[in-house]
Order: sequence, then C-alpha cells, then structure tokens
Amino acid sequence: MHELDQGGLALLSVLLAESPQSDAGIDSLSFRAAHYEHVSAIDWMESVGYIRKDQERYHVSLTALVQMHDERAVGILRDSEVLFAALKQHYKRVQRQSLRVDELAVSVGLDSLKVKEALSYMVEAPWWGGRSTSFFSDPEPSITPSEAVLGYASFFDVVVQLRSWQSTRIRDRQLALASALRSTFPGVDESTGQQTKRVRQRPDWIEDLPPTVKELLSEIYSALTLDLRALPAMGVRAVIDSVCVELVGDIGSFDEKLRQLVRDGHLLERERPFLAAAIEAGSASAHRGHVPSSDDLGVLLDILERLLHGQYILPTAAQQIQANTPPRPPRSSKGTE
Repeated sequence: MHELDQGGLALLSVLLAESPQSDAGIDSLSFRAAHYEHVSAIDWMESVGYIRKDQERYHVSLTALVQMHDERAVGILRDSEVLFAALKQHYKRVQRQSLRVDELAVSVGLDSLKVKEALSYMVEAPWWGGRSTSFFSDPEPSITPSEAVLGYASFFDVVVQLRSWQSTRIRDRQLALASALRSTFPGVDESTGQQTKRVRQRPDWIEDLPPTVKELLSEIYSALTLDLRALPAMGVRAVIDSVCVELVGDIGSFDEKLRQLVRDGHLLERERPFLAAAIEAGSASAHRGHVPSSDDLGVLLDILERLLHGQYILPTAAQQIQANTPPRPPRSSKGTE
C-alpha cells in the first residue's frame, strides 16, 4: 500500500481546505504554481491516484481522504457511512429506482450540501448503478445504488477494496514498466546470460551538452564514483526535467511535458513510458527514501544518456556527416543535333 507521508498529507489538507464545498475542485496549474517547491510530491500523488485530476481541476481522491485527519475530511467520511447505510436500505426496498438527493438528505437528517459533497467522493467507488452528472449543478440530482451496495457491511469496506485495487494497479504498472525497460536496456552478457557489472564511464560527448545539463550530468557521475545510488537517481530526474523545460517549456506536470515532447516530435510515443519510469524512480528517491539497486540505476542512466544523445549529439553529428558527404554528380543531358 502506498501510504502518504506527513508532507503529502499537509499538501492534501491545503488542497481540501481551498476546495469549495462543491465538485468544482481547484485549478491544477494554480495549485502547482502556489506550491511549486513541492511539485514532485504533487506529481507523485497525481500519478498514484491520491490527487484526482478532472478537466484541469484537482480534487482530493477518496483513497487519500481516508488517511487525512482534519475535521472536514473526517466529517465527509462520517456522512458517507450514514448515506451508504441509507442507500443499502433503499436498494433492499426498491431496486432500479433512483433516489433524489434532497429526499436522501431529509431521510438521514443531514444538510443537503453535506450530502452532495459526500456523494461526490463516494461515487469514486463502484457501488452505484446511476447518478446525476453533477450533484451540485443539476436541478434535481439523484443517485441509484446497484446490487453491489449489498456486498459491503459499511462504506469503509468499500474504501478498503478501492485502495487494494489502487495498490494492485500501481504495482502492475511498475512491474510492466520495469519489464519493458529491461527488455530495451538489458545489460546482459549474451554468452552467459548473466548481468554484466561494469564501472560507469562518463560519455565522451558530455562536453557538447548545454551548460546546465552538462553540470547536472557531471554531478551524477561524480556521485557514482562514491558508490551512491539515491543521489544519481534524483539527478536523472532533474536532468530530464531540465531537458523538458528547455524543449517544451514549464507547462505543468511531468506527464504533460512528456506528452508535449511526443506531440512536438522530440520523443517517440513508445519511449515516453521509459522516461516516465525514470522520473518516478527519481521522485521515489527524493521523497520516499528509495535507494535503487545498481542494476536499476544502470537502466536509469541508459535511459538518460539515450535521451541526451538523441536530442543534443546526433542532430549535430548528422549535419556534419551531411556536410562531409560529397554531392551527387549532375545528370548528363543528351545534346540536340
């Protein structure tokens, strides 16, 4: 389970406090700009699902809400339990029949606005069969529970299952990315089938890189000589971010930057998951104390060097080859008699 640390919980408390008591959420770019010193943590929480992004708006997700202890979060979950019990009873009485939100509020003795807010979080889990598009802007919002509502003793059990699915999805994604990375950058001796071990050398083209990138990359290789692993992983993430900003600008999250690299032709779509995995590994080292293995660090450096070589070295080399290649001789033309 990917538990939130105190820094993540503090950011989510701010996000929840700034969110209106509606389903509008907070403008994602404004929130990121206001808390840019924590942007890596924001990226991580968005990637694993603790921050939900919808139409460029940020929301605290249900699986994050259950880990928070501030009064508003506790109140939403308390109201959710009351509503879930009432919706179970409604389904037992009448199946396939929707229940208007104002009627639900009256039946449980809760303020209608609190009911709408709780429902906006509750519907992240698959216990319902139908619902209004918006509990706040629709004139007569309603909710229709499905048979699945009977399979849970309480709404807490719904959230436990949702968190379990979330954890499985994250683990499966990481395993799939790791498998893809290792198949692309195996580092295996084909004659023995054993992983090769070698001292990582600085690329001979490092001096041809832009100054900022060159400086960061030099620090990575200096850290390698001290047998450090977490710091180089953080450095890989920093270099990728520097390249992204140089090529497409500081346009938002890492995911947005990588997608823009693909759209602008700087990156192939099949290469995007590799960079995303490298970024996530660097974020894990920076914010969750992750120390990658030597083999994993080698893969991260393979990814980074491939990116840098393709963006900064090959274009110049190709131009030089073109300049050194003699032109084709002109076609001979037959004279007229």
